[in-house]
Amino acid sequence: MLTRRALSMRLIAAGALLLVALTGSGSGQQPAAAPVELQVVKYGELCKAVRAQKGKVVVVDLWADWCIPCKMAFPHLVELHKRYAKDGLVCMSISLDEAKDKQKPLAFLQKQNALFPNFLLDEEVSLWQEKFDINGPPAIFVFNRDNRRARKFDGNDPRIVYTHEDVEKLVKELLQQGR
Repeated sequence: MLTRRALSMRLIAAGALLLVALTGSGSGQQPAAAPVELQVVKYGELCKAVRAQKGKVVVVDLWADWCIPCKMAFPHLVELHKRYAKDGLVCMSISLDEAKDKQKPLAFLQKQNALFPNFLLDEEVSLWQEKFDINGPPAIFVFNRDNRRARKFDGNDPRIVYTHEDVEKLVKELLQQGR
């Protein structure tokens, strides 16, 4: 027969094991990553978010849920982020979808595991076309560590085609310049 002290010790040990099993503590699990978010912003707020990254190289990807080429290219942005964030790269995605349809681009971003700043630009088409000097997505802007635009990659001129390798090459050059 167990003494009262031995029974208490066994109950405490069992409780501790149960707590570890329920919380995952001690199991080698990594803490859960921050959830993928999509923030609705106006153009001025977007500019502030980019300027806040001074000292880093910034890649801004303008895309839309209805843009098939955008969605096909998006995994390259995620990979760029994974590969170079530790070196001072910040990737940002800007959805050009309508704010009322926020769930569609958010679901896509979650599926892509886009763990970087994601924005939905809540502006009229004519405003972003004028401000970004594009007809529509896809478009990628790369900013150097001084917040100066290094290059715009877009499809406005069909004679000038860019690849994701072109974007990565520029990113690598800019990351090297700031060291």
